[in-house]
Amino acid sequence: MAFVLFVIAIFFARGGKAPGLSVSPIFAGALLAFASGIVAETLRRNLWLWLSLGFLLAWQAAGALFGDMPRPVSDYSKIGLLAAFFLFAAQTSRVLSTRQILWIIAGIGAASAFLSIIIHVLKAPHFMDRMIPFGRGGNPIPGAGALASALIATVALWRDEMGRNRKTFGILLMLAVPLAAGLVLTQSRGPLVALCLALPLAFMLERRGMLVVLMACLASWLIVTGLVIFEPNIKAIICGSNSDWCRPSNRNEVWERVRDQIALHPILGSGPEFRFPFEWLSHAHNGLFGIALYFGLGGLVASAFMAAGYARCLTRGMDETLRFFGLASLIFSFGYMGADLPNPFAFFNTHYLFMWFPILLVLARDRSSINVKATSAAPVPSFAQRI
Repeated sequence: MAFVLFVIAIFFARGGKAPGLSVSPIFAGALLAFASGIVAETLRRNLWLWLSLGFLLAWQAAGALFGDMPRPVSDYSKIGLLAAFFLFAAQTSRVLSTRQILWIIAGIGAASAFLSIIIHVLKAPHFMDRMIPFGRGGNPIPGAGALASALIATVALWRDEMGRNRKTFGILLMLAVPLAAGLVLTQSRGPLVALCLALPLAFMLERRGMLVVLMACLASWLIVTGLVIFEPNIKAIICGSNSDWCRPSNRNEVWERVRDQIALHPILGSGPEFRFPFEWLSHAHNGLFGIALYFGLGGLVASAFMAAGYARCLTRGMDETLRFFGLASLIFSFGYMGADLPNPFAFFNTHYLFMWFPILLVLARDRSSINVKATSAAPVPSFAQRI
């Protein structure tokens, strides 16, 4: 129930109510994880991740003690929220099967996309104006991230159903249509490009090793970042009007200022609460640049080790559906970070669904006993028990 409420809040709750409605189920799930006794197991099997989060906290403390920029207490609470979310994902993994989780994300996401389209058609002055989806983002870009997560879940279910059940295939097609249409109507270029990269790469690389997965993630980030860098040249070729698709992003100017700020505090960073003194510049608009800006090069290196550890767990997973969902979500997240998501550690938004939840769900699964085609929520016996 906590997971269902969390997904509903991500896809439907907007504005001031959204943080409370979205975060409350997380802490409820974390408390259930303590009650069910899986916390110790989660700590033991994923010690490297907990150590990584501990390192980020220590790095923040070092920045407060030795750095030139202040570190408010709220900087630490955001890491605490991420730790609670890991327990939430572990508890969700214990109660629900992979297919149940993906059906919840796909179904609620499709309903949100469908209603968003209806409201857009009724209220927007012009149909081709940018659509702002329902949900936590309250903005086309994070809204597109949530819809992309639901579409990835739908594709993962379709992949699992290929050649088995035409009725289920038809239902999945009905879910995919509003999700794809909603994504296009957001006109969020970075997420759309990232998704177009993530889905085919996940099909091609789902059985490959850690290094190949990391190279695909880096390539996705480089492609989206490169499209922004060469934006003026690309627009000169393909844009013949002042449509929203050809709107200026100003990210090159943003990244110049981000580069200068990183150079001022390269090791410890400027802290997650740092803001530029310009109304038009809200954040770094790039995930890797943002991590270096806020956490310094030390935080960026720690993030790279976290990604490598996750990729290693992902490629060793036995649940093929979860592996595809996790791989596509990871590649999409890196592509998304090529133009947005400046700090995945320090604010709560729809990236908790399209980035952190797939990562933590993969880590929470017992990779030695997972049923490859799990269809129920019942515990699956281990290999030794089956013998």
